[in-house]
Amino acid sequence: MEDKHNEDLKTATSSSGFRGLSDWWQDFIDCIAFFSRLPVPPFLGKATEGMPPMPRTCRALPLIGLLLGVVAIAPATIFDVLALTAPLPNLLLAAMTIATMVMITGGLHEDGLADVADGFWGGHTIERKLEIMKDSRLGSYGSLALMLSLLMRISILYYLFDNYGVETGGIAYLASCLVSRVPILHVWYTLPPARLNGLAASLGQPQLTSYATGIAMAAIATALMVIPLFGFLSGLSAFVMVVLSSLLIVSLAQRHIKGQTGDVLGASQQMGEIAFGIGLLLFANAG
Repeated sequence: MEDKHNEDLKTATSSSGFRGLSDWWQDFIDCIAFFSRLPVPPFLGKATEGMPPMPRTCRALPLIGLLLGVVAIAPATIFDVLALTAPLPNLLLAAMTIATMVMITGGLHEDGLADVADGFWGGHTIERKLEIMKDSRLGSYGSLALMLSLLMRISILYYLFDNYGVETGGIAYLASCLVSRVPILHVWYTLPPARLNGLAASLGQPQLTSYATGIAMAAIATALMVIPLFGFLSGLSAFVMVVLSSLLIVSLAQRHIKGQTGDVLGASQQMGEIAFGIGLLLFANAG
């Protein structure tokens, strides 16, 4: 009797573990479909029809950032390997990488940054700010925010490529792609939706376990991908800068619109990526 009980317990545990891995895989596929323009090959599985359970599914978002980073840096890596006799300029490779990222995400986060800049500083009331953010037209604040974001991200990547090589600089970029998705989870988890009938409200908010999982992934990625190559101080500085950028976005969103929207989440990723790069370079190889 006891042997049967132990066998049933073992079977239930195995089934639970398989279901957990299956849920993770489904979350990964759903995040690819929701946060990128990459097609999901049929052999990998099928994305959830309609809206996936985002409070749980969003835990895979940092992993999607890593996947997108791998795809984005692939052209620069290939050209760097092929161009042995006449290496391509590192500035071109950096711009190529950022351009690829924009294409495979559909400029999702860049669009959010531009809308936030236009709305937060172009309106005088919460209602007007939200109205501007929903407008598809691009204003002066949004244009400036986009230009500055692209300039800073390309400059950081160019410096990494030029001083550490495409391979080592590329690892730092992959880490930034993963870690910069965690501010999305932080803002999403911390603030209520600014619109009761908006997309953010329909998605729900991340579960505590999803939020904590994202933070753990960011810490592990920093420890494994940044500290061995750039030093402890560099990794710590990069992580702290991302935390500060997340807190800043939360403060700005709370002050301007009393909550968050999809645009705010996109802007938090852009600021997180820039903050990570600046923090990394501040103390690179100083540890």
